[in-house]
Amino acid sequence: MKIFVLLCLLFLGHSIPVTFKDQCKCSKFPSETTCLEQVNCIWNTSFCQDRSCSQYYNKDKCNAVSHCSWNISNCTEFTKCTDYFMNDPFDCYKIGNQDLNQFCMPQENGNYCKDYELAPCGNFEDDCSGFQSQWNLCYWYKNSCNVVDIRYCDTQINEELCFIFGEGLGCQWKDNKCQMITCSDYTTESTCILQRQNFIEDGPLLCMWDGTKCTEAKDVSHLDYSNCLVNSFYNYIWDSTKGVCVACKDYTPPTSQTP
Repeated sequence: MKIFVLLCLLFLGHSIPVTFKDQCKCSKFPSETTCLEQVNCIWNTSFCQDRSCSQYYNKDKCNAVSHCSWNISNCTEFTKCTDYFMNDPFDCYKIGNQDLNQFCMPQENGNYCKDYELAPCGNFEDDCSGFQSQWNLCYWYKNSCNVVDIRYCDTQINEELCFIFGEGLGCQWKDNKCQMITCSDYTTESTCILQRQNFIEDGPLLCMWDGTKCTEAKDVSHLDYSNCLVNSFYNYIWDSTKGVCVACKDYTPPTSQTP
């Protein structure tokens, strides 16, 4: 499942933070074309609405929705792990309800799933694997079992972990340690878009290209109709009436769409 975890915002100076919870809802897209460009939206005659689980026909797209899970040949609302039979037992790891912190794993025998079991980290290499809590990974390193909090860049103890878990956080291995990628680390205009924070639950910050270098954005005036939505982490949408990029939460779509 694609992980969408939302707990808090981090405001740094006057930079522009963006979050999952402020992303545009399907109802903000006034035309069929813009509606269907959104993976989780579907057009219903005259308005755009959220897709229900049953309206996903691809296993990966289904499992990417936090509360949906693929069961044999259909996408459904997740119920409980033991209701699911998988042709490939490994697929049990891909289902659950992220919103309720419900995760699954394969049963020891057979193709049915069961609730994911957390276990304390062991003292020996063979027992040092898996997770002992939602975020704490058991990892054997330098002849000892380490408990690694995978939410933070600076807790990834080597380059391997920094690459595996840090990529989604926006981390980089630099100066022999795992640290955040900041706006100033981007050296081209095409990559100067977002700076993630040092915590999986924090929202990214917007970056902007000032002509010679990448800096933290102070507003969204650098965005236009072609990149307002995507480059703002779907927090802003282009208001064609006003000709500006506006926050989705403040945007009221037109009541009718001109053909």
